[in-house]
Amino acid sequence: MSRAWLILTASQGPPGELRVDLKPGLTMLGGPRADVRVEGSGHDCVHLWSEPPKLIFVGGGEAPRVNGQAAQEMGLRGGDRIEWHGLTATFGYDDGQAQLEEVKATPALPATAKLTPAPSPAAGSGAARSPGPWRWLKAGLVAELALGDREVLKRWQQSVTRGEFEPESAARDLLASAPGLADDDPRLAERSTRLMRDLLMSSVTRSPMRQVRKAARTGVAFVLVQFMILAIFTALVLCGLLFIHTRLGHSIDAFLERINPF
Repeated sequence: MSRAWLILTASQGPPGELRVDLKPGLTMLGGPRADVRVEGSGHDCVHLWSEPPKLIFVGGGEAPRVNGQAAQEMGLRGGDRIEWHGLTATFGYDDGQAQLEEVKATPALPATAKLTPAPSPAAGSGAARSPGPWRWLKAGLVAELALGDREVLKRWQQSVTRGEFEPESAARDLLASAPGLADDDPRLAERSTRLMRDLLMSSVTRSPMRQVRKAARTGVAFVLVQFMILAIFTALVLCGLLFIHTRLGHSIDAFLERINPF
């Protein structure tokens, strides 16, 4: 598994470096809701994607500089230097190959070795975190019902249009923009009830609608066939009358006058 990080260099105060590990998927630099705050960035954000490593600037202000060049969207490599609003960072990247080789070279554990189980969550830490898909569903309801920050919603809508949607990061930001929203909120309950009803009835309503569409297609086809038959028959009659008039010298007008003298 690949890993990415930033080495932040202090531009003011005592010299020093700070390493910030980037999350899988998207890490944001910039405004108050970003993962790494950058003073003076306002509502602008820099999106750092881990796989493949890429930088995307979202905003209308000063764009970041990568290795001295202004960048709106740029692929990143280990060692690239990022500068933005006083932030100076060096991008680091490990594709996992070195770790894989190290694991292969590690000798096996002896038979008597015991693995220590991972510690369980503390009793006072609350319920375990909900699985991703259910958090994504709640975040989708937050977006649909406009229960969170509109700026966050707009930013992720723009990410979707650019083809950069990442569900876990989107759910994290949307849920963080509505911190006081409980799972049993009446608005969520009402919308979830209607959504569940629609899902329950989807298979029932789908079949009649398919039959209606099939019947409509069948009816249209029947009308078209009848029209084509009538058109062919009319064309044959006209051809016959034309043949009688040109070859035999008979006129259909005289025949009609004999039938209908009025």
